[in-house]
Amino acid sequence: MDVIRLMEEAIEEERRAHEKYKQGAEAAADPETRSLFEQLARMEENHERMLRDRLSALKLIKGDR
Repeated sequence: MDVIRLMEEAIEEERRAHEKYKQGAEAAADPETRSLFEQLARMEENHERMLRDRLSALKLIKGDR
């Protein structure tokens, strides 16, 4: 599989995971569980950001825009 395509798929998976954890936080009945889901959502946001940054760099290296 092409590395660019793999990165794009990974970004989409991180985005979906972020949304899932965000929904979990909204649905959580207790503060501790809510806090856990919020933390997980932030982690997924950070993963997505890192992947997007790396994807941009790879595209520059390959000459894609």
